[in-house]
Formats: sequence, C-alpha cells, structure tokens
Amino acid sequence: MSLYTHRRHESTDRMKGGLRELVSGVEDLLRSTASYGGTEIESARDRLKRQLDAAREHAQDWERSAAGRCRQVSTATDDYVHGNAWKTAGLAIVLGVAIGCCLASDHWRR
Repeated sequence: MSLYTHRRHESTDRMKGGLRELVSGVEDLLRSTASYGGTEIESARDRLKRQLDAAREHAQDWERSAAGRCRQVSTATDDYVHGNAWKTAGLAIVLGVAIGCCLASDHWRR
C-alpha cells in the first residue's frame, strides 16, 4: 500500500468515525429526551430524526460514489500501464536515475 493510499484511508476512517460519533450522539440525545413531552419537543425530535436519516443516506451515497470513482481511476491507470508498458518502464527508469543522481550528489557534498 502506498503512502498516499494509506493516508487517504486514514483520512476516510477518521471522517467515518467522526460521522459515527455524531450519529451516536444525536441518537443518545433523542433517547435522553424521550421522556419529555409537549408538541414542540415532539416536532423537534421528529425533525431531528428525519435530518439524521437524511444525513445517513447522504453519507452512504457519498461513500458509494467515492468507491465508484476510485474503481474508475484504478481501472484507467491499470489499462494505461498495460497498454503503454514500455513508456511506463522507461519513465520509472528515468525517475529512478534522476533520484539516484540527486541523492548521490548530495552525499558527495557532505
């Protein structure tokens, strides 16, 4: 797993965890106010439940959309690398030599 992929997964996991915490907190709030009565509280509780359900649905839609885009990018990259194997190998060699030269020249300066 590359460093970029690892960081992206960490960021996504943090965001999912934060959303789960928020949902859990709202559910706890709804449970703790269940004993209170009154039309205003009931309507506020119903609105909050609807908004919470909508937020869950939007989060699931976003997750599906992000996963779909990730698959598309992965497939396109795989197709390009397989279709242009020599170009990809050449680019990797050139980058490797350039990085090696930079590291070697820095080493000799010390």
